[in-house]
Amino acid sequence: MGYAFHMSQMIMILTSIDQAEQAQWMTQQLLEKQLASCIQQTSGTSTYRWQGKLECSQEYYLHIKTTLALKEQAVTWLERHHPYETPEIIILEGECSKGYGAWLSKETLKI
Repeated sequence: MGYAFHMSQMIMILTSIDQAEQAQWMTQQLLEKQLASCIQQTSGTSTYRWQGKLECSQEYYLHIKTTLALKEQAVTWLERHHPYETPEIIILEGECSKGYGAWLSKETLKI
C-alpha cells in the first residue's frame, strides 16, 4: 500500500487580526456556519510595510481548516467580515490523513 492511499484533500486558510474579540468572533462564526471544522488561534508580533511605512503590531493568527469544496465560501465569508482594508488571506491546499479528512468532511457544510 502506497502513501497516496492513506491521504485526503483539505485546505488551510491563514489570516490575522489585531483584536482578540474579533478573532474569537470570526472563529465562532466560521465553525457555527460549518465553513471550517477546526480553527487554531495563536498570537505574535507582525512586522510589515503598509502604505510606505514600517509597521509592527500584536496580532492573532487563525489557521482555518476546511474542505476543498468550501474554499470559495470560506474565503468569501472572510473577505466580507474581515475588518482590515487588505486582509491577509492565504490558502494552502494539501493532504491529510484519511481519518482526519473524514472528520473534517463530517464537521463541515455539505454542498
